[in-house]
This record gives sequence, structure tokens and C-alpha cells, in this order.
Amino acid sequence: MDLVHALKSGSEAAFRQLFDTYGKRLFHFSKAYFHDPMDAEEIVQEVFMKIWNVRNDLSSQKSLDAYIFTIAKNAILNTIRKTKSEQLYLTWAQLNPGKNILLEEELDFNELNRAYRKAIDTLSPKRKEVFLLSRDKNLSYTEIAHKMGISVKTVENQMTAALADIRKYLVTSGFSGLFFFELFCKKN
Repeated sequence: MDLVHALKSGSEAAFRQLFDTYGKRLFHFSKAYFHDPMDAEEIVQEVFMKIWNVRNDLSSQKSLDAYIFTIAKNAILNTIRKTKSEQLYLTWAQLNPGKNILLEEELDFNELNRAYRKAIDTLSPKRKEVFLLSRDKNLSYTEIAHKMGISVKTVENQMTAALADIRKYLVTSGFSGLFFFELFCKKN
């Protein structure tokens, strides 16, 4: 019986074999991205929990190796994004001690980040691409223009409109537009 078929049938032995085969490799792969080995261990746990939860959807036709490392890569990127967002908030809070826009106990940072991501998802496809290339990929307006085959002025206009759209979405969702603009929309 192949490993994927055994996993689909709920075999704990197959899961143990999978962990023995990939656990250390995943740990070292993840550790390359984090200073703290505990973070790498959390990624490994997250990957194996996900595999167990989706075991019925696994395909023996696809590379298990590629699938496992894709899950790991996505978990690492999500952790880095979350950490970056939290660090941005802490930096903003330290730089703006007199601005009591939200009390710490009232702030659910995950909710804040979800609202920001939803706001981005409401953008038109072209505007969203420009915004993400600028903010997530840290490309300059010139680099974005070259990559997308549009003028720098078009990139500037799309970014201005994207920031306005995001701010409007956040304000209508009950969040302080100034706070979110400072936290998420300033290019560092």
C-alpha cells in the first residue's frame, strides 16, 4: 500500500513514516527563515496538522515532496507577514504614544489584518496587482511600470486610487482610517 493511500485510510503508522521522512528536513528548511528554533518547530507542526486534516484530498498522482514543501513555504510566508504586521503596529504605537486611537486590550490585530486584506481584495485586478507589487514585493513604481508594461504615471494613479479605496473600506468597516493608513499604507 503506498503512503498516500495509507494516509487516506487514516493510518497512524503511515503518518509516523511521513513525519520520520520529512520532519527534520522541514525543520531545517523552516529554520533558515527564523532566528528562533521554536518558530521552525511550529511550522513543522502546522505542516503536519494540515496534511493530516487534508489527507483525504491527497493525490498519489502528485509529488508529495513538492506538496509538503509548498505547505511549509506558505506557512512560513504567513508567519513572516503576521510578524511584520505586528512589528509595524508596535513601531507605530511607540512612535505615536499620544495617539490613543485604540486601547491595546480593544485591539484584535488579527481582525485588523483581515480587514486590511479584505480591503485589498475589493480592488480591481489591475489596481490590486499594482498595490501588491508595491507593498508586498517592495518594487518601485518604475519597476512595476516596466513589469506590467504601463507608464509610471499609471502606476502612481493606481496606487493613489488603491490607497483611497482601502482607506474608505476600512473606515466604513469601523476602523480608524488614519490608524490603518499609518500602519499599512505607508511605504517603508
